[in-house]
Amino acid sequence: MSTSLELRANEVQVWIASLVVSGARFDDLARTVSPEERQRADNLAPAASRRFVVARGILRSLLSGFTGAPPRLLQFNYGRAGKPSLADHDIHFNISHSADLGLFAFASDRAVGVDVENERPVRRLLDVAQRFMPEGEVRALAATPQEERDARFLRLWVVREARLKAEGKGIWSGTENKNSSADLTHKLFAPRPAYIAAIAASGADWRLYTCAMTDGDTGSAGRG
Repeated sequence: MSTSLELRANEVQVWIASLVVSGARFDDLARTVSPEERQRADNLAPAASRRFVVARGILRSLLSGFTGAPPRLLQFNYGRAGKPSLADHDIHFNISHSADLGLFAFASDRAVGVDVENERPVRRLLDVAQRFMPEGEVRALAATPQEERDARFLRLWVVREARLKAEGKGIWSGTENKNSSADLTHKLFAPRPAYIAAIAASGADWRLYTCAMTDGDTGSAGRG
């Protein structure tokens, strides 16, 4: 099978997709997920289960476009923090979703991590910051005016999560209150109104391209 998507050196692509899809689109995506993924979905609440299936189906569709392999035949390996990789293809990728929006990051030549959050009030914000963020960031948050604190926290949070995910680590991996690798660089961006996201990748010589998907889109590459 020939590939339909192009991924160049020194390039990081982030595909942006709604996880709210039509019934027909859901059925198409659901047919591509593995039995293991279906079992994981079955253990979630109905709304979360549907979003999980859509996200994994979109990931498989995009990876199929890059590799030429049929979506349902792609085999994943998982790192200690749960970060997936392809068993038979050399492509770096990462996914994140919040509310009804999913982000799918890809690179051919470097590790990547992505995180997205919908803008919202954060409960016990300073308690969470003290648990997971370096002391300097906690002090900066405490000094931020109350009306600006949620937005600043979420910006710091997505950067931290994206960088940890690029390293193959998770927020619960024992890295609390520690900075991630200095070899990584990151970019903040707004994938949709009312969302904030960060992409992190190894090195500093990469360009970011964002690509919007629509319901039924199988991934015709575009750059923006």
